[in-house]
Amino acid sequence: MVVVLELLPLLLLLPLALVVVIPIFHRRGRLPPSPIAIPIIGHFHLLGPLLHSSLRDLSLRWGPFFSLRLGYVPCVVVSSPELAREFLKTNELSFSSRIDSATIDRLTYGSSMAFAPVEAYWKFIRKLTMNELLGNSPVRGLASLRTRELCHFLRILADKAERGEAANISGELQQLTYAVIFQMVCGSAAAATSGMDRGRVEEARTVVREVTKIFGEFNLSDYVWFPKRLDLQGFRKRTEEIFRRFDTLIEAVLCEREELRRMRKGEEEEEGVKGTDFLDILLDHLEDQKDENVPFTRLHVKGLIIV
Repeated sequence: MVVVLELLPLLLLLPLALVVVIPIFHRRGRLPPSPIAIPIIGHFHLLGPLLHSSLRDLSLRWGPFFSLRLGYVPCVVVSSPELAREFLKTNELSFSSRIDSATIDRLTYGSSMAFAPVEAYWKFIRKLTMNELLGNSPVRGLASLRTRELCHFLRILADKAERGEAANISGELQQLTYAVIFQMVCGSAAAATSGMDRGRVEEARTVVREVTKIFGEFNLSDYVWFPKRLDLQGFRKRTEEIFRRFDTLIEAVLCEREELRRMRKGEEEEEGVKGTDFLDILLDHLEDQKDENVPFTRLHVKGLIIV
């Protein structure tokens, strides 16, 4: 018992010693020069609210090619055109994947195109998106949709001008963007054909705004391991609330669209018609499952709608 009590201080200090010593021996290999890091937080103390200014100041001292450690995440900073070309063009595939984020992974069902690693699934989704949503032919085909929404936007501004009311241009432009994107993904008559009333459309816009906001916020748990279970910034709670609202919303949209597809299935089979918008195209692929090497589930459909 006495021996255990004597060893207790050493046992308590062991985790702290590991935190300090492991980074020293787990050294960088061939990483470029780096400022002195602080245990646990790494180089966060060197970064101010204006990140680009902080990196510029560091590059003046450490040169155009140096490394940082953000918590336990190693980073390389490049600030010259020649070196940037090596990273962004010559070796693009090696540096295309993004850092893992618990919030992004949860809200995109782990299946978005924007945050997926450059592997078979990403290539499949990129090809599908470019061909069916962002290609020249689909974009030209949606010109009337954009024109209609733009006319509606201008009509709102004109009406407010006639009444002498102030117009929130940023807010109206945001509404225009959401309306165009929503109809590109879910169809120009989505509000009517899927039972999407104005309240639900507004809820969709609100959720998308909150998702965009939380994606751009700094989450300490993505860089330092020990606060993950503590949820010090409340990210997990906020993420689950946004996820619950979005999942309820998109599940209702999918169920209504699937019911609509069942009702019109006979007509489409007779005429040889396939999906009419991006959501229909995703559901077509979900039903067909042509590529067995790339799994495609209902969760993938949800993730692709949000990002």
